[in-house]
Amino acid sequence: MAAGLSQRQRDALLRQFALGRARVLAIGIDDYDPDCGFAPRTTSRKDALGFADCFRDIPQLGADAGAVRALVPGRGTMPSRGEIVKALRELVKSSGAGDRLIVYFSGRAHRLAGDPAAYLVPQDAFASDDPGCLVSLALVEQLLAGSPAAHKLVILDVCVTGPGPSPVTDFEDSLRDHAGVALLASSTTDAPITNSPNPQHSLFTALLLPALRGEEPEALTGRLLTVPSLHEFLSAAVRRWSGSARSVQRLFLHEPADTPVLADFSGPLLSPGAFELDGRLFDSVELTGDPRPVSVKEILKDLSRTHYSQSYLEQRANAALGEHLAEDLGRVVSRLRTRFKWASSAVTAEGAGVTFPDGHYTVRYEATEKTRGVLVEELALQPAWLDAQGQMGALLECLQLEPDRIRFALRRGCEPARCVPKLEASGWQVTSELAHKVEAEHGDCTLILEKHALTLVDLPLRRLFAEAPDRDAVRTAAAALAVFSG
Repeated sequence: MAAGLSQRQRDALLRQFALGRARVLAIGIDDYDPDCGFAPRTTSRKDALGFADCFRDIPQLGADAGAVRALVPGRGTMPSRGEIVKALRELVKSSGAGDRLIVYFSGRAHRLAGDPAAYLVPQDAFASDDPGCLVSLALVEQLLAGSPAAHKLVILDVCVTGPGPSPVTDFEDSLRDHAGVALLASSTTDAPITNSPNPQHSLFTALLLPALRGEEPEALTGRLLTVPSLHEFLSAAVRRWSGSARSVQRLFLHEPADTPVLADFSGPLLSPGAFELDGRLFDSVELTGDPRPVSVKEILKDLSRTHYSQSYLEQRANAALGEHLAEDLGRVVSRLRTRFKWASSAVTAEGAGVTFPDGHYTVRYEATEKTRGVLVEELALQPAWLDAQGQMGALLECLQLEPDRIRFALRRGCEPARCVPKLEASGWQVTSELAHKVEAEHGDCTLILEKHALTLVDLPLRRLFAEAPDRDAVRTAAAALAVFSG
């Protein structure tokens, strides 16, 4: 992706993004009747539900939950031709001039002999040679044209059938006539693709959903998710994953001059504001570094006798720790003041710690045996630090802190056991569940959710807060905080 945007480009894109909220219709159909010429599919229903959930759960996508609808088999209304057209009409009717309309379809597409048009196949399609039972893409475009919305985007994840030796290529050619909307389409044949990052979804949608959640930095340009940047990322990712599979899969993009921004991920991922929680999610944030082994005699240099108890030696070591670390803490004060342009009175070393605006860094000694222990570095911050774009990485660098644990003190308590379904939906493997505490794993990271605290252990926080955040760290952090969204 592009390394970044100029401020003028970014402002122009964000003006588009700020025009209004996204209104979303996601359609997914698996239950086709093979006697009518269309074989059933296996992932389309889950594809559409996953797409809708992204827009309900990820505030950066800019949709109100009430403006997101999933039309799938087994959940209320059947996605018949009539119901699809009705849902499109309702989408258009409910839209305003500043809105963005997004239509997603996962299922089958079809072409008819001698007919250049592209058709989507509804669940009640009764014949493969009768256009009257299909939904033409021209009709979708015509309906969307009736909306005053500033931007319209159609995303297709379809398996194409039809006459001729190359239905996928012919289908892509038919898309070029649809200039009225932005169009991102993935089309493939019936041959299965064996490689997929998530077998619950088609290859295309399995790659699309993490990008919509902001978990794929390569899909962003200047931390904005645009239709072109999404297409570029998906094209490369589909090629990598499909490999030598027999299926022919092609991606197509039609990009009008005013293609909308899909999401703005430039804000700090871990900020309460990023989840539209009015800043009331966290009371404070605590980061803890990996303990460093130390001998008590390194701190108590005048210690000549060691017959004292372990707890007494620990107490004495902590009392003397400020003097032992004085030179190191002085250098920390200087780095902080220089980097953040603070006045000398705003940054002070006292005891075994340093106090600075909205934060405090401290070191303490913990005995592990009588004459040996570890130095534990702790960083306590007000939530404002998580709203300071790009500042967390600089702070950790000044402190030379490599934290492996972050703890959020929740202002409003939660019920951990009730959060299990949402954790599992976000990819966490729950390993322990009690009414007052739930533990889960996501890759190498461990999550501990208690009534008044969320703790993440073994998350590479320096890489998460870096100028170019680590993709896996972003994915894990997003999966953790998703429990508070929606």
